[in-house]
Amino acid sequence: MTSDDIITILSEAKKLGLKKVGFTGGDPLKDFSELKKITEHCIENDILQMHLHTNGTLITPHIAKWLKENNIETTLSLFGATADIHEGITNTDGSYKQTLYGLQNMLAENADVSVFVVPMKTNYRDVPNVIRKTIEMGCKDIRILSLSPTGSALIEFNKLELLNNEINYLNNEFNKLIKEHREIINAGFCTRLNHPMLPNRLGHDQCYSASNRVHIDSYGNVFPCTAASGRTEFSAGNILLYDYSIEDLWQNSPLFQFIRKFHSYPEGECHGCVQYNYCMGGCRIQLAYKYGDFTITKPDCDYKK
Repeated sequence: MTSDDIITILSEAKKLGLKKVGFTGGDPLKDFSELKKITEHCIENDILQMHLHTNGTLITPHIAKWLKENNIETTLSLFGATADIHEGITNTDGSYKQTLYGLQNMLAENADVSVFVVPMKTNYRDVPNVIRKTIEMGCKDIRILSLSPTGSALIEFNKLELLNNEINYLNNEFNKLIKEHREIINAGFCTRLNHPMLPNRLGHDQCYSASNRVHIDSYGNVFPCTAASGRTEFSAGNILLYDYSIEDLWQNSPLFQFIRKFHSYPEGECHGCVQYNYCMGGCRIQLAYKYGDFTITKPDCDYKK
């Protein structure tokens, strides 16, 4: 999509009640002039809540100041407390040093920045060190984010997904960390399914997929949430290739309608379960990957009616 395509979509979404827009990638800072054009449109049209997810390597002091001045909430991912672990995941030499440089620039500006930490097989034992290092640098917001079977992780998800004993190891570490840093460490709905002791991230207490969230990738494919991106079975349609508007897909997509119905009126064993608001039958993305069916409820649910 070009910046003009994105601006057209945002203008249509504004009519539907759009309040917040997030920019991700790749890395949205790779073409800073285009990003500025889009954010200027947002500001002019009162879409004042903007979010940017970046790997942090391109955040210079100038860009950090610009992000601060435009009140853009920024998140960056840190995968390890050492270059070996971080770059073993990014596959990019020098990315560890550059990511820390970007984070330092954001902190120096007192900008709105948070760090995403994604536990997986190759880094889970280092996650506590990442958290401590980030806190020592002065970061006040750290989000633990579950790995999803999508994007570059899809191909090797079986090799990267944590086993129960590895999840238990992390949970023991998280219990120690939140005793001292509860106000800093948090997690969203899907992550808390495996790590329920983590404090809830504001606005992420439930699965809001297709409810107050939508994700559009760079090719114009529309998905119910960011975790679904790239999974063709979760595509509601394409607004570049076909004569659809975001309003058409948001209101009429059978996929979106199913997800909303499932969330508001679950069937089977989930119906009437007192724990439903906690687990919501499991993550649709994870269930589709594991069982080939995004319409089922979580088979290994520990709760009964």
